[in-house]
Amino acid sequence: MRLRARTTPNGSGEDVEPVGPAFGTDAVHVYNVLWGIPESMGGMTTAALRRIRSFQNYGSPLSQTIHTFSPRMDTDEIRDRLIAQGKMRDDVELVNIWQDLRGRSEAELARLEGEPPRMPIPDEDGELENITPFYDVFRNSRTGRVIRRNYLRGDGSLLLADIEDPKLGRRFILHSPAGEPMVEWRRPRDFYNAWITATVTTSPAVVIVDDKKVSEFIHEISDRDFALILFLHGSHLSHPWNGNHGQPLRARTDTMRNFDRFDIVGVQTQQQAEAIRAMGFSGENIRLLTGELPQGSVVSDPPMERDMGNAVMVANLIDLKRIEHPIRAVAKLRDSGTAVSLTVLGEGPARPKLETLIDELDLNDRVQLPGYVNNVHEQLTSASFSTLTSTSEGLPLSLLEAMGAGCVPIVYDITYGPRDLIDQGVNGFITPWSDTDALADQIERFVSLESGEVEPMRRAAVKSVDRYLPEAGYRRWQKALGEMRLTNLPDSADTKSAQSIEAKKLTCTPIAGGTRIELEIDGIHQSIAETLELVAAGRKLSTFFINELSEISFRRFGHRTVLAFDVDDESFSESANETFDIYLRRPHDLWSSKRRISTPKRFHVTTVTASEWYATKHGNLSVRPRK
Repeated sequence: MRLRARTTPNGSGEDVEPVGPAFGTDAVHVYNVLWGIPESMGGMTTAALRRIRSFQNYGSPLSQTIHTFSPRMDTDEIRDRLIAQGKMRDDVELVNIWQDLRGRSEAELARLEGEPPRMPIPDEDGELENITPFYDVFRNSRTGRVIRRNYLRGDGSLLLADIEDPKLGRRFILHSPAGEPMVEWRRPRDFYNAWITATVTTSPAVVIVDDKKVSEFIHEISDRDFALILFLHGSHLSHPWNGNHGQPLRARTDTMRNFDRFDIVGVQTQQQAEAIRAMGFSGENIRLLTGELPQGSVVSDPPMERDMGNAVMVANLIDLKRIEHPIRAVAKLRDSGTAVSLTVLGEGPARPKLETLIDELDLNDRVQLPGYVNNVHEQLTSASFSTLTSTSEGLPLSLLEAMGAGCVPIVYDITYGPRDLIDQGVNGFITPWSDTDALADQIERFVSLESGEVEPMRRAAVKSVDRYLPEAGYRRWQKALGEMRLTNLPDSADTKSAQSIEAKKLTCTPIAGGTRIELEIDGIHQSIAETLELVAAGRKLSTFFINELSEISFRRFGHRTVLAFDVDDESFSESANETFDIYLRRPHDLWSSKRRISTPKRFHVTTVTASEWYATKHGNLSVRPRK
């Protein structure tokens, strides 16, 4: 972080805030970014394809492109299959990085910016494994560890070598059609970002990132003319946690740390928006942009008379969904004399474990796992209730579809989703998270209701998901993009080795519910000082939180700036025994640009409530639990 302003001068010589171009869903090129498109598509890919269709059905984008990165994709086969299934129109372009690079001339490859190749380049070594006709892997013959990946052209020539160089570390080296090294990158993300920059060349352009792998690196592109949108499909926090101050998921850490570098972050529930703001972000770029139900999934007049004990659950058979919980609830109900049957529509690796559990509990006559079926909608319209017991969710489309078919939801209090959808006792029921007994008890109470009590619930369930139909979802996107302006990103110079910021004076004093940190700094431009944030980052955990400036003043004599930040004790509530290092950061800066705070020589350990603010052996400010 350079302590000077980055501004845009106007004709009068004054500095003004830059204003980016206006965007919208019409007259714009839309790039949708996924890692790949598997044959068995999950909710994220399904939601992305539905959004693409809605943009075409209700808007007028100049073009729609899907960018993918998986080296295992047969792009032509996947595109043909999706079109044949009606999941994609033939005017949508499906692009894969490896197929694109294989078709480029040397001049076109030269558009990818990187470093000149370093010599020498290690020779091929190890045991060869052919993954696809265009992708080879070399493993260390002793350890089995991958030491090289070769990406090939159609004629078998080398396109790119991903090498673990024993001297230089990881290297991505792009080769010309003649076999000559052209350019290299030292990190995968730099290579991927160079390709994105070289391919998103139309204007105006909007890039919508659905995949969490891609969101971990694409935010590092600073010099961009396109709008960058992150769409969160699931929870950003890892389990267990008791509130909003837990650890970001490992696959979300870089994304969340650089959250404010996206022009828009789309969330699917208000609950998640509140959780993100609890991390200290202003939330100015948060928009409620939900997933969509397929057209026709909401039944205008669903059948009311159904077998009250008939339950359907739509879920992949994976550990995240915790299907063993409703299975055990069925067993408890059977033992208490309540007749309930459960059908789980989906497939996955947890099938053997679930089948064993069904056998052990003697539930083969009550629990069915038919796998993927073609009549999901029919099964939902005949079921009385549905359930969902996942560890976490974003906005579960399966729950929306069930409610749209008139199924009454009986679900765990999952983060996130149910609280935005269910009005307790009116259109469904939320039970305590992970409490199988409470789930079984609620099901027992529901199946004992009279039909006159259940019919209004079914109708309310159907009505409550109207706002998730395609046109309503598209209108939310239309409004968000119409109001969007490009974020003014600071220069992204490498500052990993930057020195800490010296505090001439530093005090830590108790305030109601927390601590006020007040520091005096020399030589900082006022426009920078007014935007600075205080960052507390866990030393061992990925937990972090941000504090905006609470107060600022200037001392004329000595030209010092006095910054005050109020740190809430609650921010530490889910990081027992963790030490946090303290930094200063500008909004929209790369996370790596934050700077440590060097304490004055006379600074002593200061105890405030349950925390100790102290100087590390290197003289930087940190905070730890009170000893």
